[in-house]
Amino acid sequence: MQRFKKKAIKSYDKESENKILILVKSIFLALIISLVCIIIYAVVLSITPVSDNTMSIITQVITMISIVAAAMYCSKKIRSKGWLYGIIIGIIFVLIIIPISMIWGQVPAFDKYFIAKVLMASLVGFIGGIIGVNMS
Repeated sequence: MQRFKKKAIKSYDKESENKILILVKSIFLALIISLVCIIIYAVVLSITPVSDNTMSIITQVITMISIVAAAMYCSKKIRSKGWLYGIIIGIIFVLIIIPISMIWGQVPAFDKYFIAKVLMASLVGFIGGIIGVNMS
């Protein structure tokens, strides 16, 4: 009986480590997708006469696409509770973006727009997680 408990504990620890590693990989994937898309958008802005007024909308779309892709990747790998992992990825991604945007000189504002951004990221992660689980 004692050996069974030790094996069960070891397999549980290994499983939770794998889930955390998949979450970290997913968030890293989202950051890479965002970076690549923002660089492409910056090149388009510098080459074409596209208005700078579209910047906030485009960055929001890029953020949401990144979260959906990361949530789909994570939930496809974990194969359960995709909605939960999607929400977690959405919230963590928004919280990671805050210090990154502070490096580039933006002042963080924790107001109704921030709350809306967190809720939107959670909702998009929720949807991406559900899609990812159903893909596997």
